[in-house]
Amino acid sequence: MEYKTVVCPIDGTELSEKSLKHAAYLSKVSGAKITLLHITEKWHRAGHLVTNSPEWDTIHKEWLSEGRAILESAAEKLKTLGAAHVDTLLREGDASHEIVAVAEERGADLIIMSTHRYSPIGKLFAGSITDNVTRKSPCPVLWVF
Repeated sequence: MEYKTVVCPIDGTELSEKSLKHAAYLSKVSGAKITLLHITEKWHRAGHLVTNSPEWDTIHKEWLSEGRAILESAAEKLKTLGAAHVDTLLREGDASHEIVAVAEERGADLIIMSTHRYSPIGKLFAGSITDNVTRKSPCPVLWVF
């Protein structure tokens, strides 16, 4: 299997940092382009509370700014680790939906994402973005623990 395009969703946590190492390695050995993806879910989840007030506008801009900072930091780490080609993408919405949509739009060959080790009971109560992405993805998904 040749990897040309890899989507790597990140959330800025220590756990998502682990997926960066795998993405960088894969990029080095295959020349794959890595698309770092950050989804700002806060605005999507707060939709029923949002108004047209200046305060909400300020909050929205802050959330987007935080997302851009996460992407910039991760892109630098990937370059330091020797990734060949890196681009970044900031989206808003439901994380699992956006990850699958970006993989489809970009023609991804692989998604590399970190996950918690939820038990089946844990998934029942907490849900799992990784599980949803894996079921709906147009390409293989590499889970990083």
